[in-house]
Amino acid sequence: MTQPSDTTRAYEAFDALPLDALEEACGEFHRRIAVALRAIGEYQADEGGREAPRRLVAGYAASLELACATFAAAAAGIPAPGGRSDRHPAAVAAVMYGAPTIPVLLARLEQDRRMLASLARHEEARLSGVVLGPWGEVRLRRVLTEVALGEASRCAQVLESRVAAIEAEERARMERERGESGLV
Repeated sequence: MTQPSDTTRAYEAFDALPLDALEEACGEFHRRIAVALRAIGEYQADEGGREAPRRLVAGYAASLELACATFAAAAAGIPAPGGRSDRHPAAVAAVMYGAPTIPVLLARLEQDRRMLASLARHEEARLSGVVLGPWGEVRLRRVLTEVALGEASRCAQVLESRVAAIEAEERARMERERGESGLV
């Protein structure tokens, strides 16, 4: 018999959260994403190619939008989108094009978070229901948990690590400059 993974056990614990607690936790992750992305700044937000901070946040926004489409389809009683289009580079690039600055991207992220929360509240009675969609055959609650907590926390952690690396580089540069100027 296969034992559940640590990730599965964590999601099972999160699945028990009431919607308002889940929404609050997601909002906190979004606050952390916003603080980190602002600290990184417009110029450095595009550095890193596929791992660029702006690209990471745009990918997360695309996931939120796909989750919204999944919940909206469930509410309408129609089939959910079929695949993880949110992971396609064209979808991420389209979000980046639609939200070209950090403030606009963060506003879009907040709008998508609120839209998902509203749809989840609308479908609250059916959250334990199974849908076939981009995440395979899964309960709506798990889609909500994965996107609102799992993907949001991963995004926040990566951005915060990036901020820490930038700050460490800046401290090292300042130390070098002080040493070169004889101020040490």
